[in-house]
Amino acid sequence: MSSISKEEAAAALDRHFPSFSKELKQEIIDHYFVWTVKSGENVMEIGQRIEGVPLLVEGSVKIFREDEAGNELFLYYLYPGEACAISLVCSTGKERISSIRAQAVEDSQFIVFPIAFMDDWMRKHPSWYEYVLSTYRFRFEEMLQSIDEIAFHKLDERLLKYLDKNVEGTGSTILRTSHQDIATELHTSREVISRLLKKLEQRNQVKLSRNQIEVLY
Repeated sequence: MSSISKEEAAAALDRHFPSFSKELKQEIIDHYFVWTVKSGENVMEIGQRIEGVPLLVEGSVKIFREDEAGNELFLYYLYPGEACAISLVCSTGKERISSIRAQAVEDSQFIVFPIAFMDDWMRKHPSWYEYVLSTYRFRFEEMLQSIDEIAFHKLDERLLKYLDKNVEGTGSTILRTSHQDIATELHTSREVISRLLKKLEQRNQVKLSRNQIEVLY
């Protein structure tokens, strides 16, 4: 956990959450605290009690589910200006227990407000209500798109789309990730991903190095 001034927090909310009303932003500033997480560290674990609603203002985060055997299923990324849809759902229940694992892809920072305000602000602040609904809608549509890609698109097309999405999300053409991580997220094997990436490198579309991919196209 770290600290930033109220002025810095207000500027971050203005920059990344412009749809929030002035009144909502002020309430967040009146009650916020900050999470700072290093790359590779877990932001949240499955079964962890949710104490606050995290709003990402810096970095990027991967969201996973896990089955009873411990196998991970990649769900989606979070980028600045976003909150985890599943965490928002869990925040409205009585138990308020996380059903996901969140891991920082790079050094990340959240502005967090206490979970006790969640239900009240849904009624009190239309901009928060709309933000939560739009987050649910976006993730649902993203899930449908993922199903379509698995069902109807070839893996090489999905890999290119994966690279494009990460470049767009991080703002960098250099992706610090392993072939195994990509395989997990695209629901295939590491060997297949390594073979496809090698073909892209031969076409001068990417440059490969240890745990790093530079997108050249």
